[in-house]
Order: sequence, then structure tokens, then C-alpha cells
Amino acid sequence: MRLGFVGVVFVFRIALRPSSALVLTNFTGSIAMSVTLNILGTVDAELARRIHDSRGPKPMSVTPLTLRGKVLWRGRHIIAPGEAVQFRVSALGDVGVKLLDALDRTNEARLFGVNARVEVLGAEVVRLGELFSPGPSSFGVEFLSPIRFARRRTMRRRRVKYEFCPNIENIIKSTLNYWLRTIGDGEFRDWPRLLRWVYNYVYTRDIYGRVVSTKLPNSDQPQLGFIGRAEYEIRSKREGRIRQFWALMRLAELMNTGTTRSIGFGHIKITSTKTKQAPRQ
Repeated sequence: MRLGFVGVVFVFRIALRPSSALVLTNFTGSIAMSVTLNILGTVDAELARRIHDSRGPKPMSVTPLTLRGKVLWRGRHIIAPGEAVQFRVSALGDVGVKLLDALDRTNEARLFGVNARVEVLGAEVVRLGELFSPGPSSFGVEFLSPIRFARRRTMRRRRVKYEFCPNIENIIKSTLNYWLRTIGDGEFRDWPRLLRWVYNYVYTRDIYGRVVSTKLPNSDQPQLGFIGRAEYEIRSKREGRIRQFWALMRLAELMNTGTTRSIGFGHIKITSTKTKQAPRQ
């Protein structure tokens, strides 16, 4: 889904406080997206419908709900009356402007038939140009919700096939595809060369975690994804490529990455690492 104006990313931190006790189960990102679309629909119902119905990359993403600092991607959780569950929603360009207006007018939402008070805990506007500053040569990534990558079809098949390895090529290819399809190719006209650079000069130093199973609300179909942490290292002095690389990594942190990112799969956090750096080539 392409937009008219995409120069910034709006990032909101939202809390929901239900008026009565509530039980949440399994993956809660779709709940966060449903609440967000309902809020957006109060000022632009057509835009909310288009985002909901879009089969391609969406200009908005959410994280799963969190309770007492824990990301709710599996299990059964009881929310006490007035207790806050939080999530982040990020929106590109004009969608972010509309969502800002909607949040300013909204103080209540429905959560599984229960009234919940809506609180905006924080709001940030990130210019796309700010994403292109250089970053560290060694860094870690925490995968806070299951991440997975759909594989391209080479033969006729009905079901989607996924890969679960969080190697850096998968992360960058997925995020680059999202950037090109929602924002445009202005900053990445030479994207094949960028992918070749990533393949040759960005190393995976360590991966630890596991493939887990979760379920979406009202569904018995298992949804697999990787949860854990990985460490990476850039071994190159190409400043232009490094800036492009970090722009994509920061967008992945803001908008999630991998398949089904819009409803909270592929929620990541970039961290520092104390891994000793190897000499650059």
C-alpha cells in the first residue's frame, strides 16, 4: 500500500486500562491492530478499511500487548480492572497524521466487549533522513516476538512456506522490500549491490533461541517463529553502505520485520554487544 507523503514515521506508545477483568490468550498483536484501526476509523473510516483489507505491506504496524513488561505472544493472562496493557504503534506519513488526530479525540476503546480507557504514554516523530546515521560495527538484536520469513514460490503451491533463521540477509531483504513497496526506491536505487554487500561483509557472530509456536485469537492454526537473540558484526569501511544498512535496521526496529509484521510478528530491539571486534577488512 503506497502513500502520498512518506517523510516521517510516527511512533506512539499506548496503554489500555479495561474497566473490568479481562482474559487474554495467545498472540495479542492482532488485538492491538484491531484497537488501532477502530481508533483510526473515528476520523477516517475509509482509510482504516483500506489498511485492514490491504494484502500487501501496510503503512502501519503494532507490537503485541505487554503486561508488566512481558510481551504477550503466548499463554493465558488475566488483566485486572484498571491494570494497563501497553503496545507501540508506528505509522508512516499521512497515516500517522490521521492517527495522531484520532488519538487526540479518543479516550476509550472496546477490548473484547469491555470498555477500556485509552492513554497515550508517548509520541515521537522520526524523519526518514535521521535513520541514515552510522551505527556500531558490532551489535545485538533481541527478537521479542516470533519472527519468520515467507519463502518465494518457485513452483505452484497453496500454503505459505516460512524460514525461521534470523540471519542478517533475511532481516535486510525483508525490510528493504517493505521500504521499496511503501516508501519508494529513492534512497536504494542500487539495492542489488547493497544486498551483495550485506551478504559479503555483515557477519552473524552468534544466535541463541528457539522456534516457538503461538496461535492467533479464534484460530487453532499453529503460527511458528523464532524467539531469542543474535549478534552481528559489520566488517567494512564503506560509509555509504553502512548508512543504508543502519537505515533499514532502524526501520525494522520501528516497524517490525519479517512476515506478518503489521500485527506484531518480528518485533525487535537493537542492543549493544560486548563481543570483541575483529579487524576490519
